[in-house]
Amino acid sequence: MMAPAVGIEWLKLRRSRLSLITLILVALGCPALTAGFMAAAAQGPADTSLAIKINAMLVGEGWTAYLGMLTQILSVTALVGAGVVVSWSFGREFSDHSLGSLFALPTSRAEIAGAKFVVLIGWTMALSGLALIAAIAFAPVAGLHMPIDAAAGSIVKVVLVGLTGGLLAFPLAFVATAARGPLPAVACLILIVVVTQVITVVGLGGWFPYAVISLWSGMGGATVAAQITPPQLLLVPLTGAIGCVATIGWWRHMQVV
Repeated sequence: MMAPAVGIEWLKLRRSRLSLITLILVALGCPALTAGFMAAAAQGPADTSLAIKINAMLVGEGWTAYLGMLTQILSVTALVGAGVVVSWSFGREFSDHSLGSLFALPTSRAEIAGAKFVVLIGWTMALSGLALIAAIAFAPVAGLHMPIDAAAGSIVKVVLVGLTGGLLAFPLAFVATAARGPLPAVACLILIVVVTQVITVVGLGGWFPYAVISLWSGMGGATVAAQITPPQLLLVPLTGAIGCVATIGWWRHMQVV
């Protein structure tokens, strides 16, 4: 019964203006912003405040620097975008008062929740792929041309960081379910962003799943990025798995109140 549930959830997501607008804003907006920043830094004086801030985010030159900056921006925006969509996906039945109808379906509520996660993983994969394609399209704005001379690791990093945004957003599905609506989950997302900044400032970001990806992408500098270890990176899929299991378990025993 999982396949029909996936089809229905995919139809809901595809017809949602929220998911479409979020996908466009993140997948197209981030590469456009990156290309614009690099063009502004290259064409303007090197001692301006904007150029200094942008150059601090650049590691290497050419495509490597361009994709590296895109990765840093995506490490934040992918989480925010995916967090909003996840909150909507798991909170919509509560906000539009259609939760009761799920109890009459032959498909179990646990399978419906699982189908939502499958569709959301596909959404984040689409986000990552579109961001990379858009980065190539906007490259001439940054003064770059084909072929891509960056290392394969830089390209893979863009895709992986986009996917981690979805994984880190999975615990918000539990919040939306337990709080019975999308708005508490969005509020929790804002709190996560703020707490992440604080934890990073005090130097504990390497062991906080919501900060480790930004540090790995180079937001804290090349030296900090090189110090991120595989066990620290494994915190990200572990966080996503915990959010997924907890949410499906709640949906399995959920009652209409």
